[in-house]
Amino acid sequence: MTSDEIIKLIENNGLTLHGDIEHFAELVAQHEREACAEVCKKHADVYAKLEQNPTAQSAWAACIDNRDAIRARGQA
Repeated sequence: MTSDEIIKLIENNGLTLHGDIEHFAELVAQHEREACAEVCKKHADVYAKLEQNPTAQSAWAACIDNRDAIRARGQA
């Protein structure tokens, strides 16, 4: 996350850094988890377009599993 993205995140959620540090940390973590999950999804999309064979299918499944595990961390 860039500093501009962090500032925008603060502003968009009506936070102040002095009183909302915990909430801010949760928002940053949520944003970063989703960014990581999207990387996994993009990789899965690449594997889905390849000629289907056991290796490509296994790689696709691993990407999807990773994406789901990352998103689940935000719900724990």
